[in-house]
Amino acid sequence: MEEHLPNKRKRTSLACDACRARRTKCDSQRPSCHYCQTHGVACIYQEPPVERPSRVEEELNAVNKRLDQLISLMLPAQPVSPDVRTADLRNEYDDLANQANSPFDLPSKLLGNSSVMHVLGLDAGFAQTLIRGERAAGSKCHEAGGTRMLIVHHWHAVSALAAFSARVHIWYPILPSDFSQEYFRVLSGSLHPSSESCLSLLVAAVGHIVREDEAVSDTPYFETALASLPIIISECSIQSVQCLMLIALYYCCLLKPCLAHDYCLIASSKIQNIIKSGLEGDDPNTVELTRQAYWGVLLLENEISGQLDVAKSDIWCLDEHVSLPLCQHTWQFKPESTSPGVATPELALPVDTSVENTRCYFLAEIAMRRMLHRCNTAVQATSTGKYVYASGIALELEHQLEEWYSYLPDVNRFDKGDVLQPLELVEIPSCPLSNFLRVQYYCCKLSIYWPAVYQVMQDGAVTDLLLDHCQIFFDSYVMLTPSIVAAFHNCQVNRWTLFVSIFMTTVAAMAAANTPCLSGLCSPQFYQCLRASGHTEQTILQKSSSLMILQGVIEERLSDAGL
Repeated sequence: MEEHLPNKRKRTSLACDACRARRTKCDSQRPSCHYCQTHGVACIYQEPPVERPSRVEEELNAVNKRLDQLISLMLPAQPVSPDVRTADLRNEYDDLANQANSPFDLPSKLLGNSSVMHVLGLDAGFAQTLIRGERAAGSKCHEAGGTRMLIVHHWHAVSALAAFSARVHIWYPILPSDFSQEYFRVLSGSLHPSSESCLSLLVAAVGHIVREDEAVSDTPYFETALASLPIIISECSIQSVQCLMLIALYYCCLLKPCLAHDYCLIASSKIQNIIKSGLEGDDPNTVELTRQAYWGVLLLENEISGQLDVAKSDIWCLDEHVSLPLCQHTWQFKPESTSPGVATPELALPVDTSVENTRCYFLAEIAMRRMLHRCNTAVQATSTGKYVYASGIALELEHQLEEWYSYLPDVNRFDKGDVLQPLELVEIPSCPLSNFLRVQYYCCKLSIYWPAVYQVMQDGAVTDLLLDHCQIFFDSYVMLTPSIVAAFHNCQVNRWTLFVSIFMTTVAAMAAANTPCLSGLCSPQFYQCLRASGHTEQTILQKSSSLMILQGVIEERLSDAGL
């Protein structure tokens, strides 16, 4: 359904013709400004020219039009009147894609799909068991924030800010460019409950969580921040959205996806209300922060909810109305922002996390998620209502994916690699942002060609074309595995969902390899990758009972297969 947004107020810098001619300040009131009202002058405004969309927006619009055409191909043949809206087609596609938990759906994401669970030899309630375990563990978390004496050591504050900048904010850039000064000002003060103190305390809390120095990770920043939670819940501001998103990221780093999702939903509701009500105002900096918060919340919610059968917000209804963030003044920690004479802590930080790199990554990730949200399954409905693999749609989807890849700027571009290369010689992109985009690229390819594999697994009948497309599925798994294992270590905020993707793709690949007519497509590198997926660092997995269950299933199946 088409979303009607409120009319935006005109910027106060727009003067009427009379005031412009007199070179005096105009209050820009409509239909007549104060000067024209008091002097009986006709008040006429010259509307500003429509701002030309950016190159990225033009490219996304072109991709969206092609996807609309593609969606229409996936629907059953029926007469369509010229006035049928694109939104109606997308609604029908949503019904098609989500009907009856289709086993054609992508294996890298839908842990909560009972049909996929059945195909992969897992119990239909497997995902619900994991969620119940996560909820039980989450209920034991102590969240009772309260006023308390908190002594902030400057070195600890600096190290937390540096870690947050390099390991968290690069994935979800939502803070203003002057945040460092605000951070040190707030932490050196009395820390009374407020949204501004909450934001700085949460940055410190998340920064300590992601630091390698576990000795200082138990500082009570998070509990102190929660003293402001009633204010954050009731306040409708960009800062309150940022706080809620940071609470969600805190739980993501602790491998608690259900708690993270709960707070993400509240943040989603707030940012939608701010945009729909025009509460971001006309200040360019606030408008930009609103855009960054909207897209940051959308990406985080999409990352978590794509893996679980949980409630979803209606945040996608605004994606065509909210402009892409410019991110030209994205915040990044700079040592000179600390007190003079205080050394910046030495940290093992990711390579090349410049502002430009973060900006380009954020836009590329938005483009990828929009593409996947609109259309990601190569399935077509027959006249009898049966859903079958559609090779033509698969090829078109791959074309869209390659078009996305071709638009990547050099700072984010990754090498696709060689499927015949031994696993130990594979070069992972040195930049974690580029490597995560590589993970997205190959997860998308797996999603496109999974329906071909499923069709063969069910029917047992193959054609040369089907075999070729199944081969792409196996090759994509080989190319994905080294990058997703590396991303699991480097991307702490998405670590839980990354391991779920490792689990789903590995179990799906093993099920496909056990199909007699497909086993001949599996290379030695493929079996290397299967073994590599079962050797994830145990000290990380032990922090989450659900991830230990998933790892146990992988190990059991590798053992049964003699791997």
